[in-house]
Amino acid sequence: MEEKEIKIRARKIAVHIRKIVKLLVTMIIAAIFILGIIEISYKQTYSVILNGEIIGYTNDKIALQKRINKYLESGNGDDVAFVELTDFPTYQICLLKKNEVTNDDEIFNKIVSSGISYYKYYAITVGDEEKVYVKTFEEAENVINQLKEKSSSNAGSLNITEKYAKNSSTEGNENAAVASDVTYSSVDECVNQLYVEPVKVASSRGTTRKTTTSTSAYQNIGKQVVSSTSYPTDLGVTLIEPVVGTISSRFGYRSRDNHKGLDIAAPKGTAIKAAAGGTVIFASNGSPYSGYGNCVVVQSTSSLIIIYGHCSKLYVTKGETVAQGQIIGAVGSTGYSTGNHLHFEIRYNGTAINPQKYVY
Repeated sequence: MEEKEIKIRARKIAVHIRKIVKLLVTMIIAAIFILGIIEISYKQTYSVILNGEIIGYTNDKIALQKRINKYLESGNGDDVAFVELTDFPTYQICLLKKNEVTNDDEIFNKIVSSGISYYKYYAITVGDEEKVYVKTFEEAENVINQLKEKSSSNAGSLNITEKYAKNSSTEGNENAAVASDVTYSSVDECVNQLYVEPVKVASSRGTTRKTTTSTSAYQNIGKQVVSSTSYPTDLGVTLIEPVVGTISSRFGYRSRDNHKGLDIAAPKGTAIKAAAGGTVIFASNGSPYSGYGNCVVVQSTSSLIIIYGHCSKLYVTKGETVAQGQIIGAVGSTGYSTGNHLHFEIRYNGTAINPQKYVY
């Protein structure tokens, strides 16, 4: 009797096992079938989210983000100098029907248009006073050259200031003009407006002659800033690039009192590394570096100091010793600044020298 019950139980267990195996096989077949349908009908992609809203889909989030970063840092190579974003896109992996088209161009346009665009333009100044505005540096140079050729009596005080205008009146750097408020003049209009008749003085023979300046201040500024004798060939230390970014403004006579450093545009928060080791002699905001915003100054040798301006954050304090490559701050737009960038300045024996002779 017991043997018979054991056989019955064994048969029941075998039936259950067959049912379970059959169910598992059915589930596996169903899973393969479903995966096959998904493989045929769907593709793996990424949804792009901006301000909590899906604005599109991309197959290559890395390529798209690189494209966005390049535009933010250097604009379109034409009228837009750079773009400042308050909100950056995020990416989430997802499945998309294969007949659905990804829209990288549309996503790109939505993202860059959501930021604040800054447009480069140029003021021609007489002394420190801005007189007229043109869209390109070539136009500004043309104006000054024509005025020198005409021996305009103000030729010695003419200068070119690089400026930025933003596309929004309610956001962005408060020191930047609004693009729609800037009035541009043609080269001829600028020349006519700025030209001042040369002063005539009596000569020793009773005749009159024009007093001219053989070399304008504009020329002198250029020579003083970029002269091969204005910087040493060897600083005594080897420098590394302090930040990864795009040069947005170079050393030289682009501004009203000459641009004493190199501006490297990069997204807010980008790490700034010490180009050379040394002692932090300033890490704050204000005098004697007013206008630089949050600023770190490192004394590398008795003759050499390096300034890192417009930081959003400072990670070192005065008196601290830093090593080359150590992160000392983060890119920002504090102080007198239009757009996120690092102002990188080298001073040798108190004189500002061109950083591009040593890095970038």
